Amino acid sequence: MGEGCRRRALPLPGRGRILAGEPKVSPEHEVRQVRELTTALMRRVPDSYEPFYGARGIAIDLQTARAQHAAYADALRAAGVRVHLLDADEAWPDCVFVEDPAVVVPPRALIGRLAAHREGEPPPVQAALREWHETVALDGGARLEGGDVLHVEDTTYVGLTARTNARGADALRDFLAPAGRRVVAVRVPNYLHLKTAASYLGNGTLLAVPDFAGVKAFQVDQVIHTDAAEPVAANCLRVNGDLLVVAGNPRTEPRLRAFAERHGVRVVPLEISEFQKGDGSLTCLSTLW
Repeated sequence: MGEGCRRRALPLPGRGRILAGEPKVSPEHEVRQVRELTTALMRRVPDSYEPFYGARGIAIDLQTARAQHAAYADALRAAGVRVHLLDADEAWPDCVFVEDPAVVVPPRALIGRLAAHREGEPPPVQAALREWHETVALDGGARLEGGDVLHVEDTTYVGLTARTNARGADALRDFLAPAGRRVVAVRVPNYLHLKTAASYLGNGTLLAVPDFAGVKAFQVDQVIHTDAAEPVAANCLRVNGDLLVVAGNPRTEPRLRAFAERHGVRVVPLEISEFQKGDGSLTCLSTLW
């Protein structure tokens, strides 16, 4: 998840307190941001994306999907990020969801191991990332997808889901040890990925669906809940001074705009309907560093 430009890293309170309003922070607790995002890797939408889901009774409009993909790339550029587009692989219809094959913490990238129907996606991503990073492979029994990895200041949370197992979490912990990052595993029983249930907005604030019990594991100053009828709004992407949000969530968006106004952040709503049909979300469409 993207970290905010010049955001505040807040002191670590008791576990997962849910507070109303703006947290009070004394000057001695004003510290550097984790990192400013400068680069994104995205992957083009394959022609096979439409028939793959069509065979499963899900109607995808490929032209709309590509227009939404292009608008997303433009939003990243507007936030100050240079976007690199990797060609699609028609053999792997979900390859557009480029977040999952890797976790990037410069100067290294941990290459994930995906579900069987996506197992061919990581190699081209790994090859592309080698232009910037040393790449590290998982061991044979580990499974890890980038959608289960959420950076919150100096801590990284990893979801234990149907896509990421305990060995994958352990591998992530080993990978991040040289960077001095603490890793906390969180069980996510009812959602595809951790970032389906929660996102870090920056400024000590977590966004989460109301029924996500794992929120108690997060050491943050404030938790904002989505409206119960709008769980898809829980996946947001903070990119420097911008907050990319899923368009069409009128009950949750005012909460996000209130957060943004307090912290000088610009809210950028994006349509991603054709990717939501494939169980995708905002963060799925890029790998950022």
